[in-house]
Amino acid sequence: MKIAVYGTLRKGKPLHDYLKDSKFLGEDWIEGYDLYVEVLPYAIKGEGRLKVEVYEVSRETFEKINSMEVNAAYNPVEVDTRFGTAVLREWTHDSSGVRVESGDFGDVWR
Repeated sequence: MKIAVYGTLRKGKPLHDYLKDSKFLGEDWIEGYDLYVEVLPYAIKGEGRLKVEVYEVSRETFEKINSMEVNAAYNPVEVDTRFGTAVLREWTHDSSGVRVESGDFGDVWR
């Protein structure tokens, strides 16, 4: 199972340990999403593009991440990446954060 992460699960970010036993497939850009940051980053369908890291994860890792993300009100959706279909966490609520024009969370959190 593949997941596409764009925020705090990326390499060097606070929650990356969730992916410590997962296979990193590479980076990609997903069209049709805008990245916002309030306290946490979130992606909303839009006109921009979103930088993601794609991982092959075990069912156990997927469930751990799913539990955390769904409880935080993110909605899992399938997106096409150059590594195949992956699950991305989309925000489907109102946006009051600041839009990250580049679509790369690394530009605002190093």
